[in-house]
Amino acid sequence: MAIAITNIESLRLANNDFATSLYSQLSNQDGNIIFSPFSIHVVMFMASIGAASKTFNEMFNALHISKNNATELLESYQNILKNFKDQDEIKIATGLFADNSFKLNQKYLNNISNYLQATTERLNFASSPEEQRLYINKWISKKTNKKIQELLPADSVTSDTALVLANAVHFKSGWEIKFEQAKDELFYLTPNKTKKVNMMSLENLQLQYYHDNELNYSALRLDYLDLKFKMVILLPDAIDGLRNLENHLSKIRFSVLLENMDTFEVSVKLPRFKLEKSIDLKNVLVELGCSSMFSGDANFSEMYNRTEKPLFVSSVNHKAYIDVNEQGTEAAASTGIIMELYSSFHQVNFIANHPFIIAVISDKNDVIFMGRVQNP
Repeated sequence: MAIAITNIESLRLANNDFATSLYSQLSNQDGNIIFSPFSIHVVMFMASIGAASKTFNEMFNALHISKNNATELLESYQNILKNFKDQDEIKIATGLFADNSFKLNQKYLNNISNYLQATTERLNFASSPEEQRLYINKWISKKTNKKIQELLPADSVTSDTALVLANAVHFKSGWEIKFEQAKDELFYLTPNKTKKVNMMSLENLQLQYYHDNELNYSALRLDYLDLKFKMVILLPDAIDGLRNLENHLSKIRFSVLLENMDTFEVSVKLPRFKLEKSIDLKNVLVELGCSSMFSGDANFSEMYNRTEKPLFVSSVNHKAYIDVNEQGTEAAASTGIIMELYSSFHQVNFIANHPFIIAVISDKNDVIFMGRVQNP
């Protein structure tokens, strides 16, 4: 008999599946990866509840959210965010920055304020876009303990910008069990190529561990202070086994993995690492099925008054940082969605100073009259 899951559990599973989907796309790039699926999910969800029709369906599918009752979804997100609100280790901030003249739907503003804890500020994008870009970047820097700088790159905010949706996450905590001082040891980049790194260690400790014989990897749980957060490390058995594990990442649900772990006496070696990465998410989100939001087909009509020109997403920027050492972990991330006004009304000149054709057509597209004016 299947066990019914709550709306909150369903939303958390959606975040897990969204995380692995994003990772699968980003893993096609070379080098280190660091991103915050939670930050991206929050700001994408914030945009999606202002979407309609095809755009809404695409965004919900990409976010792995079922189209349940909208109020239930909002309440689930509210409860998840409330869970983090009074925790010292993590700070989350979400903001909507709108041009002074852009008329927003009050119901939408109430929803993002009440359920997503989002603040709203009015800025003058039309007259001073660069000044407003710097202001939003400063807001993000402050919310992330100065770890995320320049989320919105130069020229990303223009006089056509109507809205910027932003989320910032900052995490900092010490380990429940501190590592020994790091020592230089070899790290295998490939089976035949090594480099020296600062390797931290733990000796013969009771830790949560799991080995998967199907996907050939080991998983280790390392707890942070007060046991509110943990790091889970997935280590392929083979030195060159990472690609195979990445190819099967969709089979792994972290909630199930953590339940399958058992207590073992474990000795650990883990390199210190500090990563920082900027990601343009447009192509990634298109690959995940969100194409209309970036085009003239975008429909965000639930966000604004019908008198406004339609919106489309011009860019989705993400930046993340993590520093892991003997004392603990500090990590930060921010996501920004820039939305511009879309207009199909381009300036043209129509000067009928030479022969032309005319037609008089009914409301059912019957051609009632048709002719040519050659010599008026």
